[in-house]
Amino acid sequence: MSRTLRRWLKILVSGALFALLAIGGALASFLVLPFLALRRGDPAAAQARSARMISRFFRGFVLGLEGSGILRVEAEDLPGMEALGGSLVLADHPSYLDIVILIALLPGAICVVKEGVWRNPFFGPLVRSAGFIPNIDPERTLASGQAALAAGKTLIIFPDGTRTLPGQRRRFHRGSAHLALASGAPIFAFHITADPPLLAKGHRWYHIPAETVVFRIRSARALPRPEGLPAGDPLGRRSRRLTQALEGLFQQAPHDAPRHAP
Repeated sequence: MSRTLRRWLKILVSGALFALLAIGGALASFLVLPFLALRRGDPAAAQARSARMISRFFRGFVLGLEGSGILRVEAEDLPGMEALGGSLVLADHPSYLDIVILIALLPGAICVVKEGVWRNPFFGPLVRSAGFIPNIDPERTLASGQAALAAGKTLIIFPDGTRTLPGQRRRFHRGSAHLALASGAPIFAFHITADPPLLAKGHRWYHIPAETVVFRIRSARALPRPEGLPAGDPLGRRSRRLTQALEGLFQQAPHDAPRHAP
């Protein structure tokens, strides 16, 4: 099969899978959630069920992408969910698919979502039922993040705030550092690469390489409390120092140089 034909077939499969993802999300919101709401029990348990449902849904989507040869996920040394409970997971963000893959790998994990997703009539009910956190108001996001971590949830955040390009200088938002300091939660660093790039910043859904994209997720580890952050310092100063320390950590992390053009 020629490279061009292989690429076009992958574009068609990718479009079909994304359409199924959208339809599945809508069906889950309108059909599955009302059924789950009939079950009595602890609201926290209901949120956990919804979060696990999203994880299984994303896992099926990722399996479809892997089965079609669009991508392959290689996860190395990821801690179990027991170790990640009540922890803040900070991750690289090279692709639109990062959060889908992470939640597929980490059942029950939640994340901060954009206001558009939170208010979306199709996906909004699903993410709200799972206890995902809206990025609408900074104070509300901080308070909700603290509550989620205190409840033992695993919270995923992309500290860059947007997708990044290989070799790009990292500029983290301070929100993740604020949350880490305010909650005292452990921090795990997840380093992600996608080679060749797939659905990177500026890409459209049909920008699918002919080659199989390898997503590597590795070097997840608990970060020690950075030096030079005395507890008596104002939160703003401590947050700035922690943000700089995290930027340095991710900037120095070993990343595979992309071998192919998108």
